[in-house]
Amino acid sequence: MLWENLREEEFYGAVEQSGKVCVIPVGCMEMHGQHLPVGTDTLTCGYIAEKAAEIEPVVVFPKLFLGDVIGLYKWKGTVTLSTKLMLDLLTEICSEVARNGFKKIVLLNGHGGNISILNTFVRSTMQTKKDYVVMMRNDFCYMVKHLAKDLENGEEFPELTEEDKQYVLDFVRNQGETGHACINETSVMMKISPETVRIDRVDAVEGRSTHQADALYEAGFKECTRFWSINQPNSYHGTAPYGANERIGAVLLRKRIEAQAAACRLLKKDDRVLEWNEEWNRSWQSPEL
Repeated sequence: MLWENLREEEFYGAVEQSGKVCVIPVGCMEMHGQHLPVGTDTLTCGYIAEKAAEIEPVVVFPKLFLGDVIGLYKWKGTVTLSTKLMLDLLTEICSEVARNGFKKIVLLNGHGGNISILNTFVRSTMQTKKDYVVMMRNDFCYMVKHLAKDLENGEEFPELTEEDKQYVLDFVRNQGETGHACINETSVMMKISPETVRIDRVDAVEGRSTHQADALYEAGFKECTRFWSINQPNSYHGTAPYGANERIGAVLLRKRIEAQAAACRLLKKDDRVLEWNEEWNRSWQSPEL
């Protein structure tokens, strides 16, 4: 159920049918090499949220294209908001979603750079009493490395040709680099929105790491943006995925959609999260009251 497609009177039934669960896809706008669109992360998490809701009915809020891409100003297409504005925006959106009856709010994250700010936001919601609970879940839970392992374990994937299977196995065994605009995202976008993919531009800029910041990483200074952009100066991290295709993307998406649907199914049935929230609220009550 898409929030924007519901009529006013349908929200009453949607709250009940969804088990008070509302999913908010959160991505970003940033360069993904020269072969993928800047909205890749948002388009992906939005697609997963919507398809999963067809399996396990929940309400899906309009996807948020704006995420944490601080430090990536030099690339065209990037849209960067201040941390304060992003936190304020999330605060007010979640408050409005809850006012409409949805008390279990899931931020479905499609961008690795969002992890820190979304975790910060979720923690901030625990600083005052609320009648709703906000949770964060990453959509990128199944990658080519997981597919290769499943292939080695004999799992069947009817979507794939024998050539696809061998390509995936060879890519992983040869330690192909992944991380951003890589074989994972390229394959997924070839399935979701093939008209936006320029596979002929997959090697227009270098995607392999420069390794300049590796020593800092190994010393424990693994900050998401500052050092990541040193190792990946082209906003691209991956061995050129010449063999990426929509069939591989279909498998990655199917696994992620199934995982999202299963997570929503669990959350719909489990009202303990709201009971625990009530306990949390009571802990804020002063001894005098």
